[in-house]
Amino acid sequence: MANIFDVTGNVPKIKQGYKKLLGLGEGVSADEFIMRFEGNDDIRWLVQATQLPALARENIESYGPIGVQFNQQGRFKNAQDISITIKETVKGHAYKFLRELVKNKRYITIYLSLAGESFPHGNSSNTVKLEDCWIELEGVDLSVEDGATLVRPSGTIHANWVGWCDDETFDAGLSL
Repeated sequence: MANIFDVTGNVPKIKQGYKKLLGLGEGVSADEFIMRFEGNDDIRWLVQATQLPALARENIESYGPIGVQFNQQGRFKNAQDISITIKETVKGHAYKFLRELVKNKRYITIYLSLAGESFPHGNSSNTVKLEDCWIELEGVDLSVEDGATLVRPSGTIHANWVGWCDDETFDAGLSL
C-alpha cells in the first residue's frame, strides 16, 4: 500500500506553537468594538459595523537597468475612507445626528476602539482617532416585504487624519 514517505508526527512542536499563541493573550472578536462620535455619545450604540482603517504608506515603484524593479515606502496614508453601518431607531437618532452634520457642514472627531468582556475600556494601543471627518450615507431601501428586517443605513466615513501613528496618548473615554 502506498504511503507518503519521510513524514513524522511532532505533537510536542504543535503544543509549543499552541502555548506560544496562548501567551499572546486573549484575542478580540470582530463584534467587540466601540465607536464614539465626539459631541454625540448616543450614536455609539447604534453603530452596527465598521472597519479599522488601513495602516499603510503609499507604494513607490522604481525601475533600474534591465527592468529591475524596486519598491519603497512613500507618504503616510493619513486620509482614508471607512465603511460604516448604523442601526436606525423609530425616533431617528442616527438620521437626526447625520442631518445636522450635513446641514451645517460639520467635521467631527471619531474614536474607534477594540474592547471586550475582559477589557471593556480598550487602550491607546488599539484605539484610533479619526479627525476632521464627515459621513455620507447611501440610500436605504424600504419595502413592505421586509417586515422582519431592521433599517440599517450604510455609508462612508471620510477621515482626513487617521491617528494610528500619532505619538500622543489619549484616553478615548470608551467603555462597553
